[in-house]
Amino acid sequence: MIPALVTSLAASILLLARGVWRIGYGARNRNWIEAFYAFLSIGAVSFIAIDLIHQSRSLLSIHLEIYADVGCLLLCVLMTYFVFRTFTLHGSAKALRRSAHSWLLILVASFMTSWTYHRIMVRSLGVDFLGAAEVLPGILEQDRLYVATTDAGACIQLYRLETSDRQFEEYASLLEDKQNGFSHLGILRQDADKMANCHGWVFTAGRFLLKGTDVERILCDNSYYIVADPKPGDITIYRNDVGGILHTALVQGVLIDGNVILESKWGVDQRFLHLPANQPYSQFYDYYRTTRPNHLITVRESSLHDD
Repeated sequence: MIPALVTSLAASILLLARGVWRIGYGARNRNWIEAFYAFLSIGAVSFIAIDLIHQSRSLLSIHLEIYADVGCLLLCVLMTYFVFRTFTLHGSAKALRRSAHSWLLILVASFMTSWTYHRIMVRSLGVDFLGAAEVLPGILEQDRLYVATTDAGACIQLYRLETSDRQFEEYASLLEDKQNGFSHLGILRQDADKMANCHGWVFTAGRFLLKGTDVERILCDNSYYIVADPKPGDITIYRNDVGGILHTALVQGVLIDGNVILESKWGVDQRFLHLPANQPYSQFYDYYRTTRPNHLITVRESSLHDD
């Protein structure tokens, strides 16, 4: 999904640049150029239509989904019309500046650029906090009342998820869809809660959300090392194909046949007992052990809170 977003962003920027060029320098009747930009608009607007429908469905209750679908489709039809209508206009820059369609093209392209950039940023946050390219069900805010540090003194940012009970309940109800059918392979240990993600459950006892990028610092500073023979109390770190941390799990046991039993919280969803491969994040993982007595990072009230 991220490559499609990046492609859509690039197409939107080109459309915006084309609109600005037209009112600045005019437009000649070059059909191949217009056909090229028309093709870009089809791709960008089509993807944005799909993305808008998906997002509106995740935010609205079921009985309102049809209105969201119709509204998004109408919006995208209008956007497509204005883009194509503008490409049929040719003339001097002065003439095009007097045309409302020229300015509508710039407005539509600006919206498309802003929306796709916003979605890339949101999905990047989703990867950091949920371990998958999933939309966060609310607004992520840095916790100002508490600060956290590693054993080496490095600061670890703590986060909370601000969302309404209705929005979070609807998000949690879609667990099976979001987890790609993996949930039936695990044993449910706890229902969904918004207090912590997988990293926060392991390193802050379920009190906060942590970024996956900060887990790398915790592993380095808190004396973790990779082991080939996991034991209860070790942790499992899942990574993507370029080494980024997606998920953290706790080793709860090793069976006689050598199968490892993990427990982990799937984003801000439920918590499961599961085999290492039976999760929706990655098949690239390592077991880590520490010389420390536990996995908790140091969390204390901030000096600002004390004042």
